[in-house]
Amino acid sequence: MKITHYCLSALLLFAVAGCDRLEQDMLSVPDDTTLDRYGLDTLKLGDKRAEVGKQLDALLDKPMQCTPGKTGLGDKRKAYLLEECSGVPVAGEVGKLWGEKLSFFKAVFVEDQLCSLELQLKTSGDYAALYEAHGKKIINLFGKPDEANAKGVRWQREGDEAVLKDLGDGNISFEIRNKKVVQALHHKG
Repeated sequence: MKITHYCLSALLLFAVAGCDRLEQDMLSVPDDTTLDRYGLDTLKLGDKRAEVGKQLDALLDKPMQCTPGKTGLGDKRKAYLLEECSGVPVAGEVGKLWGEKLSFFKAVFVEDQLCSLELQLKTSGDYAALYEAHGKKIINLFGKPDEANAKGVRWQREGDEAVLKDLGDGNISFEIRNKKVVQALHHKG
């Protein structure tokens, strides 16, 4: 068995897709230096609220519900504008991403810039079909994984991080965040 077998079970959590397919896809992975910021399709971390708001709402069955506030960042004594937006559940789902059901959605903006996305996909659990449909797209968005194990995959850049986790029963958690901002958020005012 090839060493990339463990990567298959972790990479995108689509454990039963063929090793050969993963190896082929990994050969065409973009270099980290060609990736600007992490994000979904055309929206990226750091994008302005006005630019990504409509794209995020398009994923959802109902418009995002947002709560404004203020927060501190680390030890700085300045209050920053914070906006947390969530998807409104309708019959257990909030929308769709790449044709899969979204059961949870949360976006965080600091000073009108997207700094975090948390999504939970409720899928059929057929990981081979999911990899076939979405695997290459995700690899192209995030590049070569930095960490992979049987429960999840982590991609890291200097300021950004993306984490994909298998929650079981076909549920997949996807978190994309600006590491520095998310770590520095310490209280809401």
